[in-house]
Amino acid sequence: MNITKTQYLTYASVLITGIILGWLFFGGSSTVQNDHEGHEHEQVTNESGEQVWTCSMHPSVREDEPGSCPICGMDLIPASSEEREDDYSMVMTEASMQLADIQTTPAVREQPVREIHLPGRVEIDERRISYVTAHFEGRVRDVKIDFTGAPIRKGEVMATIYSPDLVSAQRELLQAVQVQDRNPQLYEAAVRKFRLWEFSDEQIQTIIDRGEVQTNMEILSPVDGFVMKRNVVDEQHVMEGTVIYEVANLDQLWVTLDAYEEDIPWITEGNEVTFQTRSNPGQDYQATIDFIDPAFDPQKRTIRLRANVENGDHSLRPDMLVRGTVQAEESEEKILVPVSAVLWTGPRSLVYVKDPSAETPRFEVREVELGAQAGDYYIIESGLTEGEEVVFNGNFRIDSEFQLADRFSMMNREPGSGAVPAGHQHGGSDMDESAMEEEDHSEHQSEASIGEEENEVDEAFREEFTELLENYLTLKDELIESDLESAVNSATDLITQLEEIGEHRLEGDSHVAWMESYSAIMDHAESMSNTDDIEEYREAFSRLSDQLIEDVKTFGIEGVVYHQYCPMAFDNEGADWLSREEQIRNPYLPENMLTCGEVIDSIE
Repeated sequence: MNITKTQYLTYASVLITGIILGWLFFGGSSTVQNDHEGHEHEQVTNESGEQVWTCSMHPSVREDEPGSCPICGMDLIPASSEEREDDYSMVMTEASMQLADIQTTPAVREQPVREIHLPGRVEIDERRISYVTAHFEGRVRDVKIDFTGAPIRKGEVMATIYSPDLVSAQRELLQAVQVQDRNPQLYEAAVRKFRLWEFSDEQIQTIIDRGEVQTNMEILSPVDGFVMKRNVVDEQHVMEGTVIYEVANLDQLWVTLDAYEEDIPWITEGNEVTFQTRSNPGQDYQATIDFIDPAFDPQKRTIRLRANVENGDHSLRPDMLVRGTVQAEESEEKILVPVSAVLWTGPRSLVYVKDPSAETPRFEVREVELGAQAGDYYIIESGLTEGEEVVFNGNFRIDSEFQLADRFSMMNREPGSGAVPAGHQHGGSDMDESAMEEEDHSEHQSEASIGEEENEVDEAFREEFTELLENYLTLKDELIESDLESAVNSATDLITQLEEIGEHRLEGDSHVAWMESYSAIMDHAESMSNTDDIEEYREAFSRLSDQLIEDVKTFGIEGVVYHQYCPMAFDNEGADWLSREEQIRNPYLPENMLTCGEVIDSIE
């Protein structure tokens, strides 16, 4: 039989294809097996030599037979030796990472930058204040500048004054002029007296030119500026040393800012500060910090900063409230990680680090020493190196798995201490029903006791939370007085005080509860600090009160506070608030229904 060229090529192709398929089905399996052996991906067995099964989402689950995960219901898979059994690491599958939304980012070495918010106010530059003083006893007449705040130019007449001493001095001057050629020292002495009394050379020359004594002399402004104080009226008698006017030049002003204790190390003289006023929040002003007060205010727990600001257009006015921002930098580079990467338990906190050498994702718990917070990052003083991958999303999920597996975690600093009750089985069991019920009962008791421990609040936090509540109560009293400006300032102080306490302060369930409360309090306080309408302020205050009522019950405070309620507030919708006094003083309707309300509860 003759074989054509085309048939020959067809047969060759079939033969080659068969060889390849045979290699894939047989030789290839051997190769894969060898590769696995090379990587030591051996299946894990128990003491009886039986295969151990686990859950891809919950690696802490260990069962003796296949089935469903008792936590999430997923099918169990064979446990691999890749899941190294130690107290500080755990393996997760790619599927479980995706479901738990585990995300990592490298630790970076950069110069820390912290944005510091500073409340403050505009003040007059003390070096630009001039005092117009009476240098002799006399009577003020014809007051030209007769109101506070009047603009004045240098040399402008402010008032006139009559004085016997002034009349005598004019006579002496006119006599000295007549003998000036023979006795120039007498003439110089007479002129010097007028100059010491702050009369101008033009005024002195006018006396000489007229050749006669003037009954009343003009008091001139020594500087350009604005009259900040007027202390005389027409025909008022004044003594030597009396301050008649106080004049300030407002072309340059001071901005004084309050820096809290934790911000002080970040701030130095020469830092640029950007600030805004409430009257024009869209305009940024620039100033330079040129003085840091050496004295600390023990009441406000702040230190005073001072910055110079140019004010040629006079858009800034003394006593305006401002909110400043300083972008402060540390001089040295530090290891930085996102705030969300840190499970905060104090100076020594936890992060979860991804092992780059593991084929299957492995995470190691790492205790680190925290530095200061720099914006959205924490400074890591020790425990991490540059480039290590830290978990910034899903770390609570990983931590819960570590805790369930009785490994080192946020709530379990002693691995093997029994964080998960011994003998707890998720798979089949020979126990009878009553024994299982007894085990479940003891398990729930154990979990309850753990919950009580987790919800404990340390005394330091309770003291700080009580101080926060006192700020709220001050704010409530300002609402009773309908003093919106003071209430807005108190809301700003409350924000700063909340930032001092920090979001990550507690542990366990209390930690989660405080994080949620922290966010809610911050939102309500910011709403109050950014409004110029007192009714909008009261609505935000009502929401803040609802949150704090729950928080007082959750975290506790020092002393007694009364939960009070008025059904007439907000057009009969009703509103609650807290008070240290049992007597009703209504912050929502202070003008016409101050005593409307009732005490709902007494919280200790």
